[in-house]
Amino acid sequence: MRSSEAQLLLNINRIDKFIRTSEIPPEKKIMELTGKINDNTYDAYTDGSRINNETGFAICIFKNNEPYKDFLYKLNPTNSVFQAELAAIGFAAGWALEHNKQVNIHTDNQSSIEAIKSAEPKSEFVNSIKETIYSSRLLVSLTWVKAHAGNPGNERQAKLATTIGQYRDLPSPYSYVKFKIKPFIIHEWENYWNQLNSSSIIRVGTLMDKVGKKFLIVNKYLIYFLSGHGPFPAYLHRFHLLNFPSCSCGQVGDADHYLFNCTLTKEFHLKKPAEQNKKLWIKNLMHNKIAINKLMKSYANSNNICDSLKTLGCPCALP
Repeated sequence: MRSSEAQLLLNINRIDKFIRTSEIPPEKKIMELTGKINDNTYDAYTDGSRINNETGFAICIFKNNEPYKDFLYKLNPTNSVFQAELAAIGFAAGWALEHNKQVNIHTDNQSSIEAIKSAEPKSEFVNSIKETIYSSRLLVSLTWVKAHAGNPGNERQAKLATTIGQYRDLPSPYSYVKFKIKPFIIHEWENYWNQLNSSSIIRVGTLMDKVGKKFLIVNKYLIYFLSGHGPFPAYLHRFHLLNFPSCSCGQVGDADHYLFNCTLTKEFHLKKPAEQNKKLWIKNLMHNKIAINKLMKSYANSNNICDSLKTLGCPCALP
């Protein structure tokens, strides 16, 4: 993907960045969270939510166990729930620091707590939240609470988190990059595919409907079959690597020949599908280990046959 295309597709400047963890001071890298404060006046219940492609978070602050203030924020559609959960925790810690109040912060998202405690995150956004937690470490505690368990603060913020709030800008996560690039690549691949009419593409077209993840095959023997490109006399002859396109048995030695017809690979044959059943047949083949094993052995034999033909220099029958 060219940089101009990436900028247009992703808005690169708005994507979360990776930072060097080696540059983070040890005390901010591995954080020990303060235990629950017993003589506090304030509790903050945080929650992130994503519904119908809309993301947001809420912070409900209680004073002496009574609702005190609610903060609602709407994020970009590209932001994740994980980011929303972390942003809510970071906001609550920032509020405690700004007002110099001791606050017990409660979240129902365990992964957020683990991310804050861990030394592993390279995300600039995650580390900015950790920085806020560190700065407010003498004022706040962070504890997990069970979601929707009857806790009045937790129930209240869970409902408010789905409400449209004030807009707050956060960078898009790395997962968004993968989400956007995947369909783009498939689309570009399909356009490229449709513009070509080589024999291998025509062959694959009879076996598969369209390009997609199922095309990403790592078994080379399956690729041999799908493309017709492999250790086959008919294929090697095109590049003058063999003098003739024929198998030792006298028939044209292509991918289908060795898997369905050749007498020299008979013990590894599969039943040839009818033309109208080819696409279903290949779909089943890809999940059939026994059939795949036969295909591999068949083409291992065809490779040996090609080596023999190179030595003989002619399509004579093998001894």
